[in-house]
Amino acid sequence: EIPPTDFTLGIDTPAEVAARAQRASRFPALKIKVGGPSDLETLEAVRAVYTGILRVDANTGWQPESGAKLIPELVRLGVELIEQPFPAHQLAQLRWLQERSPLPIVADESAVWIHDLEGLVGVVDAVNVKIMKCGGIGPGLAMMRRAKELGFKIFLGCMEESSVAIAAAATLASLADWVDLDGNLLLARDPFAGLVLGDDSRWQLTDAPGLGVHRRVD
Repeated sequence: EIPPTDFTLGIDTPAEVAARAQRASRFPALKIKVGGPSDLETLEAVRAVYTGILRVDANTGWQPESGAKLIPELVRLGVELIEQPFPAHQLAQLRWLQERSPLPIVADESAVWIHDLEGLVGVVDAVNVKIMKCGGIGPGLAMMRRAKELGFKIFLGCMEESSVAIAAAATLASLADWVDLDGNLLLARDPFAGLVLGDDSRWQLTDAPGLGVHRRVD
């Protein structure tokens, strides 16, 4: 079964992020972009208006000591995971934080290709696989299978992408522990149609040819 997708909220004032969280309350999980002085205030504001799962994406913006101090607060607020707190090649920092965190640290910029996985064993508990970064459905499948062999949890992610890319990634979603396939929902106008998000926030794969999407004509 395909896990439900979360919905991503970008960095803004705590009040604005909380307002967006209210508007996105249909989703069972929200991914909150952080990496600044208002991180805790933002998460507190979101939690005040949203009862679902919270995921945190620091986008390489944390420092080790301050990040470690935040972790007990994240646990208190019901955060499920922490994505890429430090720059891509700072594996020693990632290991240091994972050793101090009951929450899984998810490598994103540190886990671009299948060849990155071996070096992350014992460093983080989870990896983010993005088919637009690793080379498509085939390389993505291989990367996910190898990640499972190595004992990682898998976060299937995306960037701001059309429904073509999201539909392609959705074909692999049943292998993921968490799904972050909302890139097409962040576009002002998706040039493709046909991909359906169910009321349960799960992407619905169809028997239509190819990926089941078509170019908009309007």
